[in-house]
Amino acid sequence: MSVIELAISPGRVPGQFRVEVVSSPAGEASSVTDLDIEALLARRRELEQAVLVSAVPTRKLLHEEQRVQEIGRVLFLALLGAGEVAGRYRAAVAVAAERGEGLRVVLRIGDPALAGLPWEAMYDEAAGSYVCRRNQLVRHVGVPSAATPLPVTPPLRILGIVSSPRGLALLDVDKEKDQLTRALRRLSTDGLVDLTWAPSATWADLQDALLSGEWHVVHFIGHGDFDPDRDEGVLALTGEDGRMHLVQASRLVDLLGQARPVPRLVVLNSCSGAATGVTDLFSATAAALVRGGVSAVAAMQYEISDAAAVAFARGFYGAIARGRGVDEAVSSGRVAIIGLSDRTLEWVTPVLYLRGQDGHLFTVPAAHATARAPAQREQGASDLPSSLVRTLTVHPSEVTCVAFSPDGAVLASAGAAGVIWLCETATGAPVRPFAGHSGSVYAVTFSLDGSLLASCGADGTIRLWHVDTGTEVRALTRHQGQVRGVTFSPDGLTLASAGVDKTVRLWETANGKQRRILRGHTRSVREVAYSPEGTLIASGGGDETVRLWDAATGAQLRVLSGHTNGLWGVAFNPDGDLLASAADDRTIRLWETTRGTQTRVITGHTEGVWGAVFSPDGSILASAGDDQTVRLWDWRTGTELRVLTGHTASVCEVTFSPDGRLLASASEDGTVRLWS
Repeated sequence: MSVIELAISPGRVPGQFRVEVVSSPAGEASSVTDLDIEALLARRRELEQAVLVSAVPTRKLLHEEQRVQEIGRVLFLALLGAGEVAGRYRAAVAVAAERGEGLRVVLRIGDPALAGLPWEAMYDEAAGSYVCRRNQLVRHVGVPSAATPLPVTPPLRILGIVSSPRGLALLDVDKEKDQLTRALRRLSTDGLVDLTWAPSATWADLQDALLSGEWHVVHFIGHGDFDPDRDEGVLALTGEDGRMHLVQASRLVDLLGQARPVPRLVVLNSCSGAATGVTDLFSATAAALVRGGVSAVAAMQYEISDAAAVAFARGFYGAIARGRGVDEAVSSGRVAIIGLSDRTLEWVTPVLYLRGQDGHLFTVPAAHATARAPAQREQGASDLPSSLVRTLTVHPSEVTCVAFSPDGAVLASAGAAGVIWLCETATGAPVRPFAGHSGSVYAVTFSLDGSLLASCGADGTIRLWHVDTGTEVRALTRHQGQVRGVTFSPDGLTLASAGVDKTVRLWETANGKQRRILRGHTRSVREVAYSPEGTLIASGGGDETVRLWDAATGAQLRVLSGHTNGLWGVAFNPDGDLLASAADDRTIRLWETTRGTQTRVITGHTEGVWGAVFSPDGSILASAGDDQTVRLWDWRTGTELRVLTGHTASVCEVTFSPDGRLLASASEDGTVRLWS
């Protein structure tokens, strides 16, 4: 890693500042620059609004991007584009590129007002890029000493805290916990992280939690603010009475000191965790924690959307758990945010404060890091579904679709007879039929809360049913011809359907109103899926393509080409960063959703593949084929782990139970089979 370290401090004349290159591959330098701090601080709210607006899917963000770039250009010219300093920076970039290394830009800020500026927005107009997207950008906190990297044998232990006191905008605590848990699911499965939630965010409970074990990371979700009277950042914990308990950064340092050793890393996912005052350099919560003994703090200088917070956590912790430096990890988190949308500006929100020079907070044994995940998969192979639990024979003819309820207690299946059957998972006993379709049913799916069932079929309708009673809520009839696929959005407010009329249609669940038509496929659309966060829709069809759409606007984001025959199935992994597609060309293809690149082609089926689905923990992939088999795969390597045989005709669909312990397959032989 190449490093250029800069210091900026007030000059002799008001409005002028001295910039020094303390060290760089090209040597030292200094220059004097003009910077109107008051004007920039006055625009801080404007910049924050631009960043927040970018998180809301919209067609036009030109003005918001222009505002960010305008402020970013001013900051870049003041710090890196002045006099000899500019030459040293360009040389450092060139040296890093020649060596094939990254470049770390370290900022030493010697004035509190300067610390309040959004340096992460610096825009290099000549290069046409933002500095923090091209390099690692670190805010250095000068302290007498820094802790050495802590040896960690995975898992990395994270103490999660959610604080939602009365008197402030209430957070959905369960949702916040679920989002971070989901973001870290793959890392947890691979034994790289262990996330434990504090029982509450009261001072007493947090003190007990910190005393109870060794914590490598503390992850705080809640409200942050800046106390202008104390000129200090504050976090809102929860009082014993459930009301807001504002805790200044200096007091938080005392609380964290109860842990042994003190956590090396704190992540502040709060509204203003990196806000700073203008009289005390260490007034920001983040900087004060670093000065108090925490090796590094990743904080949010603006409010951050749920989707961006989840993406950042996934990328950030994935890098940390694999032994990367915290500066590299923040960059990885930024990349994950960028992958959400080509319009988002939220990558500017994370800020890194670092104690000392070394970005490596932990040392992870290399052999352990590289060997652990495969070993776990090998060990888990014995737990893969392998034996037939029971066969359901409620259908008189072909079964084309099957779905578990969210609690896994019941199973819905349907087929050529046009009747949907609900059966008990534990016994296979029929619960009730849902009758209304006048032809084959091609897909069934439950809403997230399990209260509704949606189905679609050859009669060109999508039908909504009350699960508890079996009564039909409404029929949606705008497609021209068969409807092959249907799915609920994660929040349950929208239905997406796929039709032979070459369209994907979005419907309001509450009233059945058609909200939008997605056009782009040139032949029939056979399957549709929402990403776990609900921001993307994937569709696959007879035109041999997978198409990704912006769920909010309906804009087509990219076309994924590679299959050589029509598609029958598309499915996101639990993290939403990977998509599997299954087709008549006998292959399953994996795609990165952020860039649309094909990462793997999985072969093994001897005839067309009807569908593929990831296990709930994301560790394995199951597929269903015309060759009458269900196959289980290690998707990372493309290795076939197991072949389940027994069906006597094509297997049309396969799905995991929510806990991952059961696998259900639907076949044209008229049966649904459960495997464990």
